[in-house]
Amino acid sequence: MNTHTGHSGPEILIAPEHRLITLTGAGGKTSLSRWLASHLQLIPRRVIITTTTKILPLPGMTTILHEDGPDFLGRIRRALDQSPSIMVASRFDPATGKIIGLDKDIITFMHKSRLADTILVEADGAARKPLKAPNWREPVIPAGTDLCIGIMGLDAAYRPLTESNVHRHEIFSQITSLRPSEKITPAHMTRIAMAPNGLFKGCPPDCELSVFLNKTDIPEGKELTEEFNSTVTRNGQASFIKWFAGSTQERRMIQIGQYAQASRIFSSTRLAFSHQL
Repeated sequence: MNTHTGHSGPEILIAPEHRLITLTGAGGKTSLSRWLASHLQLIPRRVIITTTTKILPLPGMTTILHEDGPDFLGRIRRALDQSPSIMVASRFDPATGKIIGLDKDIITFMHKSRLADTILVEADGAARKPLKAPNWREPVIPAGTDLCIGIMGLDAAYRPLTESNVHRHEIFSQITSLRPSEKITPAHMTRIAMAPNGLFKGCPPDCELSVFLNKTDIPEGKELTEEFNSTVTRNGQASFIKWFAGSTQERRMIQIGQYAQASRIFSSTRLAFSHQL
């Protein structure tokens, strides 16, 4: 198996030059955001966690809301002086208990203003499912994103293609050619990652792409990781993405597959890929 020896942490997934990191997909975006923030603040780096959709507040984390008053950017700067990682959003929705995210252009402005060393963005919702396919308006990715991490839950593998397992399962069916109620295989999950209208839909053409297969801690996690490693290694086009498998709960990950060093070639060719791969 072509992996790093043993298990590592986020240092194999993100690099110091990644300042605006967007997370898409399903099966652990918020958990991965918190793990990445914990890692980055030890370096140390100042980190903002935000969203272009809506997410639950993060317990114990300072949250700055645009609706709370004037001098939004000043309040963010002062909060980062007090805490190495904070959450930033537009407003709180009492009806859902969630915080409503920022317009993607505001996030790009925050990035260019260097308010923080790193900004982590959750760019779409997944209704707490392990897998999803985006609709026409998803994901909402800020310009300037230099790393996009697409997340999929390993617990989706070999489940039937239904809405209870896959958010927007009809769209997943259209992209992967898997019929409803048929079993989802690693090959189908690889297709949703590779498709131009799939996991990385709307990513800037020059950003790096990584897949994180979460939940290796499930009983069949080791076997599924091996199967994914074989699947992406055999798929030459998949080598333009970095592939990782791990557990946000246990905070460990490994790299899988064969990653082509000329990864940025993918940015100019991925739109030509057929979703029938």
